[in-house]
Amino acid sequence: MTTPRSSRFGAASGAVFAVVLFVASGSGNEAYLAPRAIAGLAALALFIPFLAYLCSLLRVAEGADGWLATTALVAGTVGITIKIVSTLPALALHRAHIADGTQLHRLFDALDGGATVIALYPLAIACAAIAAAALRTAALPRWLAFGAALTAVALAVNGAFLEASFVPALLLFIAWTLVASIHLSRRTWHVAGRAPGAVGAVSGN
Repeated sequence: MTTPRSSRFGAASGAVFAVVLFVASGSGNEAYLAPRAIAGLAALALFIPFLAYLCSLLRVAEGADGWLATTALVAGTVGITIKIVSTLPALALHRAHIADGTQLHRLFDALDGGATVIALYPLAIACAAIAAAALRTAALPRWLAFGAALTAVALAVNGAFLEASFVPALLLFIAWTLVASIHLSRRTWHVAGRAPGAVGAVSGN
């Protein structure tokens, strides 16, 4: 059974992911700095426990025959893994001391941007599965489920522009994760005050 402490960690991981990643990313035009890169990677990694916690709630609500929670977990993990891999070109440029403006630098920069766009597709599937499961089971409030659906559409549309250098849908995804994490974190504290250990069985309405 999930303990209140572990539930709080899982629920709060999404907020830490969103805030730290937003701060570490900056405007996207800053020079490479190792501390900022490490913070960004750590933030991306923290999305995984948040996703696992969220999907555990959906899985309980769906029951043994449900598959949407598993779809969300797998697709979200694939998407965030691709996003993590997208940081490799910048790290390689920094380690190899490749000068800005060179053809090699532009190539690696394009790899970075391309991987980020590709990551939008599995993240869109994850958000769509979360929305469908939440609307079917009421495991999350309807406004949060509709927010996930809107985010899924935005990610899919943004992903259709493979040469895009700006990914506003990713910002929407980060914002939705922040809001969802705050909601789930508050819920873990409220449930813990009433019945310790019963967090996973409570509806989000």
